[in-house]
Amino acid sequence: MARVHFIANGVFSTRIAGGDIHFLKLAEAAVQAGYELNFFGGRALWEVLQAHQLKAHITFTDTAKLGRADLNRLSGQFALFCDFLGRYRQSLLRLRLIQPDDYVYAVSDYWFDVLPAVRSRARRKLMVLHMEAPTLGQILRRSRPDVEASRLASVHYWASQNWSLRQFCRRPVKHLLYLHPLMRPRLERLGLRPEEMTLVSYGLDVAAAEAVPEQARVYDVVWIGRVHRQKGIEDLLETLRFLAQRIDGFRAVCIGNVREALGPEIQRRGLTRHVELPGFVSEVEKLRLFKASRLFLMPSRHEGSPRVIGESILCRTPVLAYELPNYRPLFGNLVRYVPAFDLAAFQAAAEQMIQQMRRGQNELQQADLTSFKRENDWATTQAKFLQALGRLRAA
Repeated sequence: MARVHFIANGVFSTRIAGGDIHFLKLAEAAVQAGYELNFFGGRALWEVLQAHQLKAHITFTDTAKLGRADLNRLSGQFALFCDFLGRYRQSLLRLRLIQPDDYVYAVSDYWFDVLPAVRSRARRKLMVLHMEAPTLGQILRRSRPDVEASRLASVHYWASQNWSLRQFCRRPVKHLLYLHPLMRPRLERLGLRPEEMTLVSYGLDVAAAEAVPEQARVYDVVWIGRVHRQKGIEDLLETLRFLAQRIDGFRAVCIGNVREALGPEIQRRGLTRHVELPGFVSEVEKLRLFKASRLFLMPSRHEGSPRVIGESILCRTPVLAYELPNYRPLFGNLVRYVPAFDLAAFQAAAEQMIQQMRRGQNELQQADLTSFKRENDWATTQAKFLQALGRLRAA
């Protein structure tokens, strides 16, 4: 039985994000296809694997989960870096467990996943590129919204991704998965041939969305995310205030761990009776809330391949977003766009779309989503991963 090692040293909490869901789905496919699966990772990862009932072994690269750390403070970021460094070092000490005929898959483009994969004896190596790091120029000028004022995290991200990609691309037998078509020119400049890379989707659970019954549209707006300036939080709050003033009985729901940060701002703007903050919710409840809403607001100033837009489309809840370069290649005309960062245009479009939905005019209701579902269903992404393993086996 062929063995695949997933290097997943970046999991430090049981609250998983989009990239974690991605590798868990690929791992499920590998197990179902008959591969023996082993993870390199820590105690938090083990809890995640158990929660997902994934049939896999684990090679522990730490002895305990990261303690309490405020990741918004430099001290917390340093603690997290040391946590990553510890698992990286332990991975290097355990590389002897990986045999030349095994496969190894780095589940992120960070050094603590890619470099152990590169240094392992496995001849067949894979990695994934989820999102492109900011360039050094963008970091110095702070011209990309995800660059923090200190710039330390962004410099780390930039250096890590560039070093990891260069090291990986030097391997003779390799395959890289990438999540956005605009990444391809960069990968070609790094020397990857067409047969050495595969465009895969961010992944959508089409069956789960279709299993959720249709809901009465009781919320005018749904939003999901975290509090960060790249998410356009100020524009979100100002749009909610605008809509509450313009639309009778306006109601919104904001999903995620945002109560502490958004609650005071919502109260200050007099929106408490208009906006619900349910916190973290299950995947099924998230889909239900999408179906119970008239419009998904996406005021982000930078995104990679946002799964939440795809989930809203699956639920036939219209999406309003700023015109960012990454969106059209993924979603085409299934999203309503306004000029980037034109708040007045964003607010006017939001009001118009909500009023249309209140009149029963849903622009997504008659849209043909057949190809969108097929291209983005988890089954398609999983099949592409298995094909990549097959190509490496042939190589």
